[in-house]
Amino acid sequence: MDDLNKLIADNLKEIRKSKALSLEQASSLTSISKSMLSQLERGEVNPTISTVYKLSLGLKVPVTAFTAPKPTPFSRTSKKEVAPLISDDGRYRLYPVFSFRDGQDFEIFDFEFDEGGQMAGNRQMAGTREFITVYSGQLTLVFKDMEYVLEAGDSAAYNAFDDYIYKNTGKGMVTACIVVHYPN
Repeated sequence: MDDLNKLIADNLKEIRKSKALSLEQASSLTSISKSMLSQLERGEVNPTISTVYKLSLGLKVPVTAFTAPKPTPFSRTSKKEVAPLISDDGRYRLYPVFSFRDGQDFEIFDFEFDEGGQMAGNRQMAGTREFITVYSGQLTLVFKDMEYVLEAGDSAAYNAFDDYIYKNTGKGMVTACIVVHYPN
């Protein structure tokens, strides 16, 4: 089992037990089968981003609650050391730089999105907001019938509990930083 799978397995089991949920109850909340949850907790399967988001919504914890190592008094991280969450056939990479922790209501991600990529934003808990700053490229955010184009240097804030789509609509890779703020 690789490090990320072990981390997800250990954190999922801890979160489920801290909420006093059986596998059957967790299955009902997340729409993930009991057998799949059991396999995830044992680290026997590689969870997709979609699976981790289902866990997040169903168990009402941020995505990085599953990918975050235990906190220490001082932490330093490097993007080279962080395993990315990958989607869109590898064209979308989300690096959890600073993950959610008890007493901290936000997390920070580095974001890379290859040219031509598109990905549906995964619904977060009600009240969750995302704050994004684009460093390079052109990123279009689509909310229902509204499109917002962000260029390098632009920042935006939006509800992460609404349906939305990220699109790389420019030339080259989009790089950005996303801060996700969770409601108290």
